Amino acid sequence: MSSLKDVNHLLQQMLDVAHEGMFVIHADEIIQVNRLFADMLEYDVEDMLDMEFEDLLDPIAKRQHQGQIEDLLDGKKAEQFITRMKSKSGRVFHAEINPRIIEVEDEPIIIAAIRDISSQLALQEAVIQLEQRFAALYDFSPVPYFTINSEGIVTQVNAASEELLGCNAEDIIGRSIGSFFRPMGGQTGFDPGRDIVGEVLRGKSVMGIELEMEHCSGRSIWVSVSARSLNPESEAPSEIGLTAVDITRRRGAEQRLREESDRANLYFDLMTSDLNIILQTILFTLEDLKVSVELPPRESLLVRDASWNLRRAGRLIVNMGVLLSLNRTPPTTTNTKIEPHLKRALIEVQRDFEGKELKYETEIEDKDIEVAGHVFLHNIFFNILHNAMTHDPSDVVNVEIRVTTEDFGREVRIEFADSGPGVPDELKQKVFRRRPEDVSTKGLGLTVVDRYVHHLGGRIWIEDRVKGDPSKGCKVIVILPRWEEEVEFSPIDFYKSDHCVFCGPVLESLKTVLNDLGIGLSILNIINIDDPAAGVSEEDLPALPTIHIGGQELTGFLSEDDLRVEVMRLLITE
Repeated sequence: MSSLKDVNHLLQQMLDVAHEGMFVIHADEIIQVNRLFADMLEYDVEDMLDMEFEDLLDPIAKRQHQGQIEDLLDGKKAEQFITRMKSKSGRVFHAEINPRIIEVEDEPIIIAAIRDISSQLALQEAVIQLEQRFAALYDFSPVPYFTINSEGIVTQVNAASEELLGCNAEDIIGRSIGSFFRPMGGQTGFDPGRDIVGEVLRGKSVMGIELEMEHCSGRSIWVSVSARSLNPESEAPSEIGLTAVDITRRRGAEQRLREESDRANLYFDLMTSDLNIILQTILFTLEDLKVSVELPPRESLLVRDASWNLRRAGRLIVNMGVLLSLNRTPPTTTNTKIEPHLKRALIEVQRDFEGKELKYETEIEDKDIEVAGHVFLHNIFFNILHNAMTHDPSDVVNVEIRVTTEDFGREVRIEFADSGPGVPDELKQKVFRRRPEDVSTKGLGLTVVDRYVHHLGGRIWIEDRVKGDPSKGCKVIVILPRWEEEVEFSPIDFYKSDHCVFCGPVLESLKTVLNDLGIGLSILNIINIDDPAAGVSEEDLPALPTIHIGGQELTGFLSEDDLRVEVMRLLITE
């Protein structure tokens, strides 16, 4: 049998190579320690020898674990336990002690490993608090939240979800999330919930898809749905978080707004159509009166003024229609020559002023020059010239028109210089922005011009014809982008279906991206696979929607940023 001295020597060697704090107790006293244990308690190794183990314990812990400590020191039982120890400086920390008892010369010797687990316990406590906080946020969140598994079965809901659907949690949990959604377009057999779950299982996140759910009472609920994996690091997500924000009131308000807008547009169209017919009838009668009856000078002047005001009323109605149409159905921009539109505007303006003469000089750098315009380009020129004729009191109104290119030929500059009363500096911007409180401006002509020019991507402003002297007349400058032929790109094939959850939102996002980048929608080839003539079935495609763009195949839900990246790649490569 080894002697105690030999065992002590062997134990000291073991303690010195250990990677955690260790100590040896014999007869209630510490007989050996390693450096790690001494540093843990802020002692020198020599100072710890012959110390009683209980002197290193926190007094409260000593009372709490008195039975365990006595059994250990008596050599009766050696079990792992956690207690609190006190360092030399008074720092109290949690320690995990893992003891073993060996017999040497019939004497029990206790060998123990010790670890400072204060940080570990603090971390565990923080995790517990975080879980409790998350549970509280989950339960009391105003946003309806569903936790579903990979099969689409609801496993957990919060109170907001119960309120949204009007059901108790017991009636929701265990059901397929798809059973709460109404089929797309009212068609049975199509499950939006299945499509959302499938998209998340493919590693994607779904954001802001507007769908129709069904309340337990049977009424319809519109929601904005977002979903993502709760364990995204896993190749096969097992849990999915889904939020469903109630947008029923917003959708209802939008629907009412559309209905009211359609009704207002209908009334306006009927009103303007009838008013124009009435005005044209009166104008025809007055013109017939002028040529068929020789009126005295005073009555002749009254008829002329009445005709003028009737035409002015007609122009006001037309301009109101233009402002509305620019919002509803703006005209398509195309290559447009300036000279024909300018000639038409000059003829129409002169015809509108019987007692005045429009005398003009034109200087066009290139008569074949084309701008990015449309069929209503002459309205811009007409309103500018008409405004000059209206405000110039002279019987002969002189206007100089000059058309040049600038910015290395990328823009066309059109100047209209008159010799009228001019525009004061404080009104040079206001004349383009007609407001109810602006009593200094009349009509909508220049407001229409401003809207048209900006719709075409141009600019417009007013300068003094003679710099610094507004009384010498004004100069209206219009800048329009010169027409450039669109670069030919490979078509973008967009495969969709009427029952596809993501097709509508993704298509709208794609159109937005193309418009933002100045690419015509003619590049977009939309193929509805529900049409037998399409020659493509859903089984032929990996998912819906499927987009073929620049040799790439995109599928499923795509954000606007994702689409922008792919379209930019198309622009670069082609």
